[in-house]
Amino acid sequence: MATYLITTSHWSEASIGIFLLTLNLATVIAQTPSGWLIDNTRYKRYLTAGAALTIAICVLVPAFASEMAPVLISAAILGLAAAVIPPAIAAITLGIVGPSGLTKQTGSNQAFNHAGNLVSAVAIGLVGTYVVSWGVSPIVAFLACSAAIIALMIPEKSINHTVARGGVSKIEKESQSESGRSALALVFTNRSLLIFMVCVGMFHLSNAAMLPLAGQKLALEHKELSTLYISICVVIAQVVMIGIAVLVGLRCDQWGRKRFLLVGFAVLPLRGLLFSQAENPYLIMSGQILDGIGAGIYGVIVILVVADLTRGTGVFNFATGVVITIQGLGASFGSFLGEWWAGEYGYSSSYALLTALGVIALLILAVLMPETHPDKVKPSRFNSGRSRSTT
Repeated sequence: MATYLITTSHWSEASIGIFLLTLNLATVIAQTPSGWLIDNTRYKRYLTAGAALTIAICVLVPAFASEMAPVLISAAILGLAAAVIPPAIAAITLGIVGPSGLTKQTGSNQAFNHAGNLVSAVAIGLVGTYVVSWGVSPIVAFLACSAAIIALMIPEKSINHTVARGGVSKIEKESQSESGRSALALVFTNRSLLIFMVCVGMFHLSNAAMLPLAGQKLALEHKELSTLYISICVVIAQVVMIGIAVLVGLRCDQWGRKRFLLVGFAVLPLRGLLFSQAENPYLIMSGQILDGIGAGIYGVIVILVVADLTRGTGVFNFATGVVITIQGLGASFGSFLGEWWAGEYGYSSSYALLTALGVIALLILAVLMPETHPDKVKPSRFNSGRSRSTT
């Protein structure tokens, strides 16, 4: 979308930054309410379909309105709708297969997710390059409408809504009203979890703007092929993510969380350095291999780390929501910062800033973040960390 806005609508880098900030902030703001709504409704299929149709409408707006106001309004609505989809899919999945089948089914969901990203990236690249530049919007709208139809095809009776919201027992449900304050205390007094939140925020502050800036750089220097180049970038990253996710899933318990995290965080500044020096589009596209490594590791490990640090506390979902919020805030402000800095000081300077932020994130992780896998740390250290979080 950023590539289309800068080439066809002639938006400035700062304006695109505002667009991305609006989109990401709306998603962040809607995450917690969306989770609450999904927990308390039996209309999960309709909620998913409605969100998908809303996305379909919103992505068409930039193709017909180049003015900033309607595009930003559509971006905000798009962000609100996008916040519904992931938790709704997770809830429907859990309600259908139950806890025992959740891991395998989630893996299948992610495999189809990456495959869908690949197909859509190829379609967008070909249509945007060889048919019409605004062809991105109709393709995304078509896919969103298809998702809405498929969501409604799920048999309602196949979803156990009690299981879908976590299967809370009556005793646990009665105690929930008294645990809201303690949940905050459990999360925000857990030193390791707080350090991890800082790492997550810094990672996305550094990472969020890198690919959009690369796409805009390609768009300015290779306008006719920019959409195709960006699609290839997405395809490369998605292919690598699939392999990395499989590797992490197979070896994470054996090698530990922190080793993988260090690799994932280390490739981020390397990618920034590569992009800052790359004038050749093929070099920029090859940099997406690093993105695939970092994002592939992060996507798997983040849930495992939160689960480790909240084990036995009963606040896993709450802590996960907080971490995702920090992630979204980091990405939102990172997008704006990268775009604004590029507009003021140039692309190379912006990449230098993003690279520096990535180095800071890596140092915080390396120096302050402990290994969290229960079998890879001393029991006294692991238990003491948890006990501090529960007092």
